Amino acid sequence: MRKRLLLWFACCAMAALQAADLRVDLARRRLSFGTTIENARFGLDVNGKTLWAGAAEARWTGGTGRRLELRFPEPAVEWTLEFTSGEDGSVTITGSVRNGDRQAVRLGRCRLVDTTGPDSWLRVGVPAEEAVAFIASGWQVASRVVRLSDLDQPRKSKTLVQIYNRRPSKALHLGFVRYDRISTVHELGWDRIRGVPTLNTYCDFEGYELPPGATVALEKLRLTEGCDPYAELENWASLVQREYDIKIWPKTPAGWVGWSWVDGFEVERYEDVVLRNARAVRDRLPGLDIEYVWVSIGNLEDRQPGNWLRWNYELFPRGPQRLLQELGRLNFKLGFWCAPFWMSSKLTSETEKFRDAFLLKEGKPLMVQHSLLGQMYVLDPTHPKTLGFLREVFDTYRKWGVRYFMIDFLNAVSGTTPGTHIPDGYYDRRLIPGPEAYRRGLQVIRKAAGDETYLLGSTGPTFLNAGLFPANRVGTDYGEGRPLSGPGKGFYPGTFVINRADYWTSHRAASEALAGNYFTHRKLYIADSGNVMTVDKPVPLADAQITATLFGINGSPVMLGDDIARMSQERLELIKQVFPRLPECARPLDLFEKPEPAWPEKFHLKVRRDWDEWDLVAVFNYRTTPLEDEIAFKRLGLDPEAGYVVWDFWNERYLGVHRGALRTSVPAHSVRLIRIARARDYPWLLSTDMHVRQGQAEIVNVEWLPAARRLLVEATRPQGYRGHVYLRAPKGWAVKNPLGLYLARDANEGCLIVRCDFDFSEGARLRRAIEFVTVPTQ
Repeated sequence: MRKRLLLWFACCAMAALQAADLRVDLARRRLSFGTTIENARFGLDVNGKTLWAGAAEARWTGGTGRRLELRFPEPAVEWTLEFTSGEDGSVTITGSVRNGDRQAVRLGRCRLVDTTGPDSWLRVGVPAEEAVAFIASGWQVASRVVRLSDLDQPRKSKTLVQIYNRRPSKALHLGFVRYDRISTVHELGWDRIRGVPTLNTYCDFEGYELPPGATVALEKLRLTEGCDPYAELENWASLVQREYDIKIWPKTPAGWVGWSWVDGFEVERYEDVVLRNARAVRDRLPGLDIEYVWVSIGNLEDRQPGNWLRWNYELFPRGPQRLLQELGRLNFKLGFWCAPFWMSSKLTSETEKFRDAFLLKEGKPLMVQHSLLGQMYVLDPTHPKTLGFLREVFDTYRKWGVRYFMIDFLNAVSGTTPGTHIPDGYYDRRLIPGPEAYRRGLQVIRKAAGDETYLLGSTGPTFLNAGLFPANRVGTDYGEGRPLSGPGKGFYPGTFVINRADYWTSHRAASEALAGNYFTHRKLYIADSGNVMTVDKPVPLADAQITATLFGINGSPVMLGDDIARMSQERLELIKQVFPRLPECARPLDLFEKPEPAWPEKFHLKVRRDWDEWDLVAVFNYRTTPLEDEIAFKRLGLDPEAGYVVWDFWNERYLGVHRGALRTSVPAHSVRLIRIARARDYPWLLSTDMHVRQGQAEIVNVEWLPAARRLLVEATRPQGYRGHVYLRAPKGWAVKNPLGLYLARDANEGCLIVRCDFDFSEGARLRRAIEFVTVPTQ
């Protein structure tokens, strides 16, 4: 239980702000928090020099919490920090910087919690060497857990950091709950002399010049201690959602993109590929909510970024309106790939027109090199020319009827998050470099594209897009193919890569993305940890099952990568098993137990319906040897003393009744998807093979009528589909009328496993009643 925080002032020789969890020493200008942070320093970088709070004139004043005012004589800067307690035992730190000087001052890092000093401490349990930290990348690269004592160099965690030690179970969370203007960083290190970790939490103005007499507000930092690191991450995301009043896209989108086995550039005409597959989706996957067709690059004249409104009539000879009409007849919406801040250097007239609207590096236009597309200029997201161009492009697309965009390569304009391309010159210096300048361009895109348009941010920041884009890619190009562009390009001589889980487009990146971003899903945005679902042969069956499991539990959008018109029926069934798309996202069970170089392997999803609730556990093994593991029921929130029936989804095997825990053995390069439900002393549903969630989407209701000894099962699937429902009847029960049922006695327990066929050829809903009788037990 957290201690409720009560702030009070101690009027003693050492004037201090004293609290159950927070202490600010006015005499030394130091902060301590809970049992973890001791004597942390405050510091503000001004004109290239750090002004430490200890050198300032300080005083306490009133406020909504309690305010500490720090005045520096040279330059004349006033730095205010305000501390506010929360009912949950947390403390928030806000504040501002005022320039009282006659000249502009250049601001750098505003250090709010700095334990790098010799008499500052970050106490993380004993032994400290076992403490780990969740490092948030803040962009599409995986956020991972690291062991602090393994840090040879400081590591930066963007916006939030979570430090955890299992002995004792203690989680220290520092997270900025407002962060849309200034870069927010937590820098972690390991002091090998003292044998302790170090932390430096700061807002980084990155050289922003504050005019004379002007005041700039800091971002809002929250500190809290707890015992559940997962709960702290989830709570942070909920608070951010509340701070920005983020509205979440109501549906979980699905569409077709192709490219895994088709090449619309070099082998077939792109328009033919698109229309063939659009028809195939409606013919072979009828009734599934697949809404979009995503066209990537091929719509652009000469396939060059910057030609956003110039059509490629070679690949799409009918033009944009005919394509939209054809897709509209099939009830699809058209989507585009777009890198709005890129402009190809090959577009000489356009680049000359925008010469003064490019971001600068050392006085020259910032350039980005792409292996397939060539060299790109980068448009300045604060320049009026750029903003006008973006309005024109997305307003035109909106009028055409384009309702889906993958907005790519945002790292070109996002600065130090992630830091791939860092300009030193931009137009509107009134905006703080980094988040504020970056979001200016995104705001224009959001407004011009329209609220009805789905925007998916990619290859750039994630947290910073919250409230502007409905969704963000939080992983790599999972499941994607590439055109046959020649040696050294894409995946040549193939269009797709198989047989290596740690390849950058394969499973491990997708499961790490799910583990490191699950807590943001449907709070900050839809966290797209999957991307493209490719399952057709020659993808091995076990790999296809891994893909279907990931999309079944991640709650994220799905774009189909297969050639639907030509794919095998067997693999087509795997696609059906992840539809309809369901919004909930699985939670990792071992995120804080698997620091680098390991990775999370177990995920848990609790499923609740009016008629029952159950737990799904997925165990992914990307190793070359079997993975032996144990699933403790207590970790799932289950009663360790109760009995639970267990079903192996992909092997379609009943695993018996278990108490306390379940031992699992997962073969190399495969997955186990386990359904765990409370054991009953009467017949009940065990599983289905119609959906990965095994009852959440396809089972409308299950009801046991004890007087009639009848089990009612009502299911729903698109008309024309077929599937099976599996029932378990405990020992001592038999089916009264076995006609049309498949009955198997389990040799271990003596219970009865019943397969019921559901044929939806006559309609989308089907109800079956199975009557049972009691029989003597042997």
